[in-house]
Amino acid sequence: MDQGGNTTRLSPDGFQTAIDAFVAEEYERDELPNVLSSRNDMFFKQRSTDSMAVIWDEWSNVGTYQLTDEQEEVNVTSVRLANQTVKRVSKYTKRIPISWEAFKTDRHGLREQIGRNVGDRARLTQDQRAILDSYGDAFAGSVNVTPDGQALASNSHTTVNGDTVDNLETGALAPDALWTCTVSLGGQKAQDGELGGYNFSGILVPLTLYKTAKEILNSSLLANSGENNLNIFDTDYGQVAIKQSPFLGSAYNSASNANTSYHLISRQHTVSRMVLAGVETEMVEPKYSKNDTWVLVSRYAETVFPESWAGYVGSNGTA
Repeated sequence: MDQGGNTTRLSPDGFQTAIDAFVAEEYERDELPNVLSSRNDMFFKQRSTDSMAVIWDEWSNVGTYQLTDEQEEVNVTSVRLANQTVKRVSKYTKRIPISWEAFKTDRHGLREQIGRNVGDRARLTQDQRAILDSYGDAFAGSVNVTPDGQALASNSHTTVNGDTVDNLETGALAPDALWTCTVSLGGQKAQDGELGGYNFSGILVPLTLYKTAKEILNSSLLANSGENNLNIFDTDYGQVAIKQSPFLGSAYNSASNANTSYHLISRQHTVSRMVLAGVETEMVEPKYSKNDTWVLVSRYAETVFPESWAGYVGSNGTA
């Protein structure tokens, strides 16, 4: 039996004559410069599913060609799938009872306000969980690990072929440290242990580092320098997407070094958002309740996870 929610006893002012209006907050977070959304298809590969679990393997690739002399026996190359990984879809819900009395005597539009807030908080929760469970968890791996069992950013990733890949850097966000990350991304190994190589296409930072990221990437000359050196990030990587999220800062992110960490991606990264069901909201009539109560029910189901470490480099910004 649903009790509580929106009732005349919990909010008597809204159903009697005590007030002329109420004040509800209005937000502008979507207007923050380059704020990241879970619906962004560059930082989250957007896909749908009709299953409660996503299952995938990693592919070994085929390796480089071998030098072969005349009539020498040609070696056989073996290829394989490995590291099968399963990620379950999560369901998120909201249930708000509205008593028959509150429904009938709503003088100030509280039902409409609840509807607006539910829609807003659904999008907020989608963004919060998507960002914190992927990029916000990149250094700890407490929510998601890559198929080799490591956090997304790690100095001990293992390829299917058994080679080690290091995509964890430590330099504080500055031109030289960003170049170190770019070199790491460009020289990143593939699953066969040979050169994969990825182009620096996007950077994600907590809001506190957004100014620094803009100054480094969008300056025609080298940032933080008295010399007139060209800024390679502007001349050669001029189309880099810069995104920020308040969720990545320490106010909302409990991970170590939250305020100094940043993330580089290529367009071929595999941080994915898999949606089983978008936001669904309905009003259940009192005739279906035991205590004459309307019930607003809302839900959605999705999951966010890195399919691999490929095309990604993270720095915790501690050095």
